[in-house]
Amino acid sequence: MTFEEVAGWSALLAAAATVVGMVTLMVFFARGDPWGRWNDIASVVLMLATIPVALLVAAIEAEQFPIHAYLVACAGIVGMVLSAGFQTALVLRIRTYEQLLGRTLASGAIVGLWYVLIGVLSLPRGLGVPLPQLAVAAGIGFVAVAYGFAVGNQHHMASKVGGVVLFVASTAFLTMLGLQLLSGDLVIPTWNA
Repeated sequence: MTFEEVAGWSALLAAAATVVGMVTLMVFFARGDPWGRWNDIASVVLMLATIPVALLVAAIEAEQFPIHAYLVACAGIVGMVLSAGFQTALVLRIRTYEQLLGRTLASGAIVGLWYVLIGVLSLPRGLGVPLPQLAVAAGIGFVAVAYGFAVGNQHHMASKVGGVVLFVASTAFLTMLGLQLLSGDLVIPTWNA
């Protein structure tokens, strides 16, 4: 299996986890637990499945931005690992939602910044339309959700709008990227393979 195929399947898994996460979050807000735990599990899967995506995007963007692409990937992976760790602590009931809220929001905002930066780095050529635009939108959604939850929880308008933008843009980005990688339409440049 090539790295493009691994990252492609990871992107599709992350897209599926995004959908599961959104559905379980909506049910949790309507009915309560155990749906919050299922949302946390989906978030762990999402973050871990996005790590190969971050590495692949960096390998593609390194053609134009050799240092920046890997720095952005490292920052994004740190956010993904932290987010997965905090969500795992919730699933295992090591910490409470209240204890981890600030950390979880901060790590999510880091992932959002990663999305924005990969979108900006890909605008010249990198990933091709519409992936950079979707990445920027997803990143803005992540940051808006973090901000909204920090200042007003799920009832804040930034949480609601950001959540919808994050859901649509991130799911579309991950699905399109995964399909392009699996079909061979998007590959790591030969000089960097």
